[in-house]
Amino acid sequence: MATLTPAILQQAAEWHVLFSAGEASDGDRAAWQQWRAANPLHEQAWQQLAALTHRLQPLPSGIGQQLLQQQQGRRRTLRQCVLLLGCLGAGWQGWLRLQHGAVPQSFHADARRQHVTLADGSQLVLRAGARVQVSYDRQRRLIRLLAGEVAIATASDHHTPYRPLQVETRHGHITALGTRFTVALTSGHTAVAVQAHAVHLQPWSGGVGLILQAGEHGELGAEAGRLPQLLDAATPDWVSGRIVVVNARLGDVVKRLAPHYPGALLCDPQAAALPVSGAFSEDNPQASLQAIVATLPVKIVRRGPLWTLLTLR
Repeated sequence: MATLTPAILQQAAEWHVLFSAGEASDGDRAAWQQWRAANPLHEQAWQQLAALTHRLQPLPSGIGQQLLQQQQGRRRTLRQCVLLLGCLGAGWQGWLRLQHGAVPQSFHADARRQHVTLADGSQLVLRAGARVQVSYDRQRRLIRLLAGEVAIATASDHHTPYRPLQVETRHGHITALGTRFTVALTSGHTAVAVQAHAVHLQPWSGGVGLILQAGEHGELGAEAGRLPQLLDAATPDWVSGRIVVVNARLGDVVKRLAPHYPGALLCDPQAAALPVSGAFSEDNPQASLQAIVATLPVKIVRRGPLWTLLTLR
């Protein structure tokens, strides 16, 4: 008999947080309904969580609107979900240990991208603002993307039996077929781009899945779809810390360099409006500033070692 798993409980919690924070779009609500209908265990997890919150009605009709009317903060709601999920067993962490022998690891890239090497040697690069949860058990290697964008280079699994590597979002799951790929989560869909080999996309709705090959990209939402434009199979610039722009605002480029700069890096409004084109490095912001000064009518003004301003000459 099938039982609730940590992945399903976490998915229910993520849906609850999304609605409680008032961030759900019409597409999210449709995807939520499809997720619930796709598997009886999904509905069971949702109803149990809804009953435990004492804020939600366990009936299907009208529940999305009630959730949207709540005014709780996202962080507070996340804490509540973790506590409530602990009520479903002998505590969240203990339950995971008993069932799977592992506790999920969480990684969060704040203002900078973050490199992570997983237990099997797979490599993750989290774009600034991304948040993932990783859990490996006897059946699969799971990366749950909770926010933002992540680049993944998979390693071979030497575990017996073989465990597929999967990425889950609130829209569905992506199974790696020996590959390099990126996954980006937005409110309405999950975007997937493949740089090497292939991945399989499967929406929670139970609809038809599809395989994306190297150079292709697609979306997961209510359905899985392939986008028509072919991509360069090269690794995206952000993964290596490159900022490549054409006629971008200088202020936007400076904002991307600022988290990597020692101290405060600012740009006055007049300079910020200047158009700039070129390739700049997050990992070497000093050289990037010098390249900007060499090509634009701006100068660097410093007030001590921790305050730098770009202004018009």
